[in-house]
Amino acid sequence: MRNFVFNKAMELRRDTLKTIVSLYEKDQLREKFPKIVREILPGDNPVYRNNIYREREILKQRIKIYLDFDYEKTRDLELFELVNHLDSKFFYKKDELRGKHKYVRVIKEACDVCPSGKYYATDLCRNCIAHNCTNVCPRDAIVFDDGRAKIIPEKCIGCGLCAKSCDYYAIVKLERPCERACTLNAITKDENGAADINKDKCVACGACHVACPFGAIESPTQILDVVHTIKNQDEVIAIYAPAIVSQFGHTVSPGKIKSLFKKLGFSDAMEVAVGADMVAEEEVEILRENPGKMTTSCCPSFYSYIKKHQPEMEKYISHAPSPMAKLAEHLKEKYPNKKIAFIGPCIAKKMEADKYNVLKEKKVVDYVLTFTDVAAWIEARELDVATLPEDDILGTSFGWGFAHTGGVANAVAEKLDQDVKVIHMNGLAEGKESFVAFEKSGDYTLLEGMGCRGGCIAGPSILQNPKVARVMLMKVGSKK
Repeated sequence: MRNFVFNKAMELRRDTLKTIVSLYEKDQLREKFPKIVREILPGDNPVYRNNIYREREILKQRIKIYLDFDYEKTRDLELFELVNHLDSKFFYKKDELRGKHKYVRVIKEACDVCPSGKYYATDLCRNCIAHNCTNVCPRDAIVFDDGRAKIIPEKCIGCGLCAKSCDYYAIVKLERPCERACTLNAITKDENGAADINKDKCVACGACHVACPFGAIESPTQILDVVHTIKNQDEVIAIYAPAIVSQFGHTVSPGKIKSLFKKLGFSDAMEVAVGADMVAEEEVEILRENPGKMTTSCCPSFYSYIKKHQPEMEKYISHAPSPMAKLAEHLKEKYPNKKIAFIGPCIAKKMEADKYNVLKEKKVVDYVLTFTDVAAWIEARELDVATLPEDDILGTSFGWGFAHTGGVANAVAEKLDQDVKVIHMNGLAEGKESFVAFEKSGDYTLLEGMGCRGGCIAGPSILQNPKVARVMLMKVGSKK
């Protein structure tokens, strides 16, 4: 499970979004947009990097991506040149400068062009007399100088034999954090060595977004779309993922979180755990009518993984929609004139919402926000969530349990009056292994796929330690 650490990259992301939202709510965004970078990074001293001018240039590109401007088309434009294009975002006009379904984007100016795939001898070298590293090296790429091993880059072929042979672990392989995090090899390099993303392999899981310590990989936000809609007195219903438990502090109950969305201006708020209960019932019926094999379809990264990396397994994907889509469609039938905003820890849900809307030929999920978006909005409003009143919570403990690995399978197994074999794909790294076991299994087999190890509580936009969320989830929802 992901080891969560709130870091400076996250701090900058939240501060930037907070400023954007605050200015918009005060009707000052158009006026201050050309100088918004200085609003966020005042003074002449750098805060996050060693050069204030580079820092501001990167922040400028970051803001463009947040507001869903096409990075390639606007990279050389100043913010004042984009002021008149802001309206197209809020009034949904066609604009050639708008981004097109790029859910994860690389800010080239921020990428540190990290060296990758190279081996280095570190200061841990003890200058032993065995010299295993030199003995196994097939290219004589290791020499000893000044009492320690050194690797000659021009000779090294990256075989790694030296690292395996060293008893002191003094030789390490340097990998890009984004490359290491992406188990699907979707991270490539451009002609300048900066990170690039292969869209044919990418499933928008957000692992690279989390891993990059330079904040160079970002995703557009729809927070201003939601704020604009509410500000113009259109009714928007917030539906929030079960993973929201503990995200705004372990003392903030789910009932207070529900009150939070109403305080922010949503006409109503509902737990996606309700949609999860609906999906569990539907998947049980599918298995009863077709007692074969089936994979879950709740996680959009897992769904996309099958489509792109295991296409021969598409026939096993459950026909049930995700809890987000199920609940949104239910609410749209009941309230056709209201808009639906999903709030969760996931970048891939933006991709799922777009594809589901195309499939249904109508807007089912109008907006997708992340927990980071909401946290920035809370700070912009200066709200103390802990002081808000409790509201009633809906959904069973099984529905809320969809947020962690094993939760979906537990819900289906509990409702199915038949023994079912469950195979867990706990993170994309387990994909091939899980599907090998799945192919060998018999009838009544359910493959539960989670794009993030640990489940949604370990998603790319979480705000708290997933281990805390896991414990808190056990206390939420009815047992019915």
